[in-house]
Amino acid sequence: MKLVENFDIKQIEKNVQNDLKDKDISRLIQEDENKKNEIMFIEGPPTMNGIPHAGHLRGRVFKDLWYRYNVLAGNKVIFNAGWDAQGLPVELQAEKELGNENGKSDIRSTEDIEKLVTECKEIVKKYHTKWVEVDKLIGMSLNQEKAYWTYKDEFIEKEWQLMKKAYENGIMTEGFRVVAYCPSCQTSLSHSEVNQGYDMVKDPSLYYKVKLAQEDKFLIVWTTMPFTLVTDAMVGLNPKEEYVEVRVENEIWIVGKTRLEEFMTEVKIEDYKIEKFITGLDVPIALDFIGDDIFVLTSTLSQKP
Repeated sequence: MKLVENFDIKQIEKNVQNDLKDKDISRLIQEDENKKNEIMFIEGPPTMNGIPHAGHLRGRVFKDLWYRYNVLAGNKVIFNAGWDAQGLPVELQAEKELGNENGKSDIRSTEDIEKLVTECKEIVKKYHTKWVEVDKLIGMSLNQEKAYWTYKDEFIEKEWQLMKKAYENGIMTEGFRVVAYCPSCQTSLSHSEVNQGYDMVKDPSLYYKVKLAQEDKFLIVWTTMPFTLVTDAMVGLNPKEEYVEVRVENEIWIVGKTRLEEFMTEVKIEDYKIEKFITGLDVPIALDFIGDDIFVLTSTLSQKP
């Protein structure tokens, strides 16, 4: 490699790039019969929905360092590239460029589906060119000629073959779990997708009072599901939790001790007096229906009516 007389970072970079062009490391590895320990590197494929950023470049440099180290250590490393050309990120980018403001709701015919698929492939093609250019600039050793593509038939068919084999071997199991679902995208979402570009919103909640049947006192209840109030039938207390009886004007409210100050601040009440501290077991059990079929149920009652 040609050295420079004066320290010029850009010129040094060009010299290194030119030097790498003359060295086909992959070919040398294949021809070296002394390298017997073969290691297959499976690229965690980047998604083709945008140009690479600093985080991508850092990860790719680490991968290349790992590859070069193992080659120098005498191993025969299969270092093929991989490209993620499917999934929600690519679809969202395609919908954006097509001007679909309502997501999958704008797709109502076979022609619409074909149009979206075509746009996805165009996006993949466009950004793949950018990624390969960047890989060359940072001197990546990935074998681009033998790269795998997630949208190609042979890749998808191989996935189905592996799933069939897993089923035949009895290692595929069925289970149920709660996952985030996007009505607009019409698909379930992974944790990373849920955290991608979403705004934090304040969930609607409500405080309401429930009068005890045997005493002139009120439980203060908080719920994030106010739409269930029309069907709510009971209120629960934690027998080991501490509560506070506070006087607000002419009423006695029962509030959780740890939430008292925060609650009073939130409902903007400054004039209140703490009467006494109690636990959930101290709240009188009441079976009488109150108002619209609301009654109080303590843990003791739930164990043995």
